[in-house]
Amino acid sequence: MSQENKAMSAVFLTVLFGFAGFSLPYPVFGPMFLKPELGFLDPSVPEQYRTILLGVAMALYPIGQFVGAPWLGRMSDKIGRKPVLLASLLGAASGYIVVAVGVATANLPMVLIGRFVSGLCEGNMAIAQSIASDISTPENKVRNFGLLTVAINVGWIIGPLMGGFFSDPTIHPSFNVSWPFFFAAGMYGFNLLVVAVVLRIPEYARRRGRTPDDGPQTSRTIWQTLTDPGLLPAFVVSFFSYCAIFLFFCFFGVYLVQNHDVTSSFLGMCSAIISIPLIIAGLTVERAQRPIGLRGVAVLGHLFLGIGLLTFILPDGLVWIFVPMCIAAFGIAWCEVTTSLFISNGTGAHEQGQALGIYRSVHVLAETVAVLLGGVLAGMNSNAPFIVGCIAAFICVAGILAWVKTRSVTPTAETVAVS
Repeated sequence: MSQENKAMSAVFLTVLFGFAGFSLPYPVFGPMFLKPELGFLDPSVPEQYRTILLGVAMALYPIGQFVGAPWLGRMSDKIGRKPVLLASLLGAASGYIVVAVGVATANLPMVLIGRFVSGLCEGNMAIAQSIASDISTPENKVRNFGLLTVAINVGWIIGPLMGGFFSDPTIHPSFNVSWPFFFAAGMYGFNLLVVAVVLRIPEYARRRGRTPDDGPQTSRTIWQTLTDPGLLPAFVVSFFSYCAIFLFFCFFGVYLVQNHDVTSSFLGMCSAIISIPLIIAGLTVERAQRPIGLRGVAVLGHLFLGIGLLTFILPDGLVWIFVPMCIAAFGIAWCEVTTSLFISNGTGAHEQGQALGIYRSVHVLAETVAVLLGGVLAGMNSNAPFIVGCIAAFICVAGILAWVKTRSVTPTAETVAVS
């Protein structure tokens, strides 16, 4: 196996485990906080406070990511990708151990602290994408970023499955609500060992972007990178893109419950079905961009997303909802790949980590806005989140055509020699 493939396998695993860990608490926290008989919160705590505490526990992880991603990315630019990635995986594993012990002992402060720490350290998605950028040649960069999107979407699928499995005592008498978090800690520990043993950054990747011909490398602040005229339009497009994505992901289940009174098993089937186009799109994005370019794929992806959102609310029967769901899901994967590549291609190798860290923070901010806005809209009209999401997707189309420019990656001498 080549150095690049070994490095990509370690990066793929990091992203897969990261998003599995992110989504793992979803089937666990709801019953744990809301059911008095489980004993996590005192039975005297009223339901309205239980829901608030549940929201806080769920929110602390993305808040940690929002804070940590730019700084972890910045540190990886200065210190090196591998040591910062190893430190972040150790921190994430430690955070999950704290959560697991807090759940096992019914200690709410420990759960909240552990959630924030694990989120803070799980900002390492920026490092993973930076490594993929560092080791990629111009010919395979889109493919490698597409594989990371596959890892993201597979992680979204297996995380809740693991959480539900290991917290169910009917499957095994020893299973309980703390097991998923101990398992996640072990998962990150295994990931750390794989990265330590397998990940080797090729010499050409370490030197890329730092040759004398490039001139002195300046260290910009996070704010300067964010407001760079060449990057800011891409960050804005990414924000609206993820708003549309999360308005779909977070509210298609709400819509189906409101309008069709579906069961949780039906929603689980929906999630399984839309995972298929998500994975197919991630694997086909490289081939799609050859004839039409990265910008063309981005425009098509956001058109698919917008059309899927708009047509999702049209069918009267449940059978036909799967067509718009699959159209939207296919577009989502292309949107995720292309927006990340806009940022990566638009910045130099010396600040890939910082720029992609900001991109992850934009992702988390968009998710927060989408959840809050969508909740208000869904209370007013069940169609409203999808109409607004469609508008956001078409804003992205206009932004990509009008403002966002893609910059091809110029291969260095080392890259040419290796390839």
